[in-house]
Amino acid sequence: MKILRALALAGLLVAGTAHGAEVEPNTDRMGSDIEQFESGSATACLFSCKADDRCLAYTFVPAGPGEPGTCFLKDTVAGASPAEGMTSGVIETRDISALPDPNTPPPETMAPETMAPTASAGPAAWALNSERLENGPEAELLVRTGDIDNLSFGWPAGFDPFTGESTPVHPFPWEPEADDPAGTDRIMLGTGVTTQTDNGDGYSTSTARETNKVQAITLDVGALPEKVIGVLLQMFIDDFQVPNFGSRFEVSLNGRRLPYIEQALNAVDQTGPVGKLISLKVLTEDITLLKSGTAVLEIDDPTTGVGDAFAIDFVRLLVNPKKLPYMVALNGIVVDADTGAPIPGASVSAALGLTETIADGSFKLADLPAGLVIATASHPDYESDVQLADLVAGATGEVRFALKRREESRSALERQVAEEGRATIRGIYFDFDSANLRADSGPALDALLALISGDADGGWIIEGHTDSKGNDGYNLRLSQARAQAVVDWLVAHGVDAGRLSAVGHGAHRPVADNGTAAGQALNRRVEVVRQ
Repeated sequence: MKILRALALAGLLVAGTAHGAEVEPNTDRMGSDIEQFESGSATACLFSCKADDRCLAYTFVPAGPGEPGTCFLKDTVAGASPAEGMTSGVIETRDISALPDPNTPPPETMAPETMAPTASAGPAAWALNSERLENGPEAELLVRTGDIDNLSFGWPAGFDPFTGESTPVHPFPWEPEADDPAGTDRIMLGTGVTTQTDNGDGYSTSTARETNKVQAITLDVGALPEKVIGVLLQMFIDDFQVPNFGSRFEVSLNGRRLPYIEQALNAVDQTGPVGKLISLKVLTEDITLLKSGTAVLEIDDPTTGVGDAFAIDFVRLLVNPKKLPYMVALNGIVVDADTGAPIPGASVSAALGLTETIADGSFKLADLPAGLVIATASHPDYESDVQLADLVAGATGEVRFALKRREESRSALERQVAEEGRATIRGIYFDFDSANLRADSGPALDALLALISGDADGGWIIEGHTDSKGNDGYNLRLSQARAQAVVDWLVAHGVDAGRLSAVGHGAHRPVADNGTAAGQALNRRVEVVRQ
């Protein structure tokens, strides 16, 4: 039986029978333990018991401040005894319809440790259209824009969007409420669609300009913590259908495109329409964008003209996240798409999780936020791949990546440029700490020459990019010199110098996490951009 894997704050206390209630503050039940594991709260322990058909009772034992407690699931019901700080309960029903309305205030007798820490004050805070919380249970700094209300349709009884559950299917179109922040709770359609179209999803065909115009989402970040270790971007998204419609979304933060966020979002195929939580890491090199105190997030499909409209309920930034209350794990393998051979040393990332595959191509990632987990596998010799795992709290998913060997022919570069307006060329190599082109760069340079020569009049920008080793000034100078070296080679082989320009970006525009050797290699690259 499918169980909702969350209990809203108001839905925790259910009337019990002679041998107990589903929530018993300051109580221990010894029982027979069938499983024990770390748990962020008594709430998480309770829904874990409800989701396990073997479980008849549970006991949650808290730990010190900031530390996860321990959840004990039991297949018998023993007598209750007083135990300060513990929370126990006997599962009387697995039917969520028995739970009270989530908007009902919680009983005053509820123990503080049983409250779900998914927002500063649980569901009571979700109605606020913005939030900024320092040193909260989820992060050193949490910033949110958009009320947490399922696009104004509300949540079923007991539903918690942070547990990874999808929303029920909801009707459309709808009108945003007057106080909904820009970019939230409304249907939006990419600017590439210039006329009303019947070639698209229901969102696009049931709305029209200007009501479905794309809007930026602005978060008031304010001052960052003194030391920023990591930033997690969470979005509750609705009806993105890129693989189905062939749309291609571009994502920018304060004006800078984030290709790794784009790659993740462009793998999503939602139908229904239903909403879902996704959690994506902001790479270290892009955290500097937040120092202005404001984060402007823009999501748009400006090029394809495809009618893939979408909606976003809320956006959160978690700066220096703590262990979140609803977590999942992901295991998998990375293999060669043609031979099936395992690929060791591939970089695999999802949310804040990052690892490399071992000799048999396998990997494991733990402590990922529940929801639609978007995982990326990359290797310098292969094209990156994205796999999705739809996971509710406590689950472990399995994915298989089949990577295709990188091809750098003229036709491959032409395809990239046609789709994205730019192409990445990884086969151009330089001597260490130098802008001298290595001899083994010949095939990639020849492909680049054929691409540019085949476009008789167009202008091109040659971009140089580095990994994050070395200081910022050094990386900028080195990337500029390497881009210029490629321009000089092209001019020496007959390309008009007036059609070319060289730009070095240093480590400022990463496409992969520099936390692994594979990620560093992916960031050391040359890109060509059509002007």
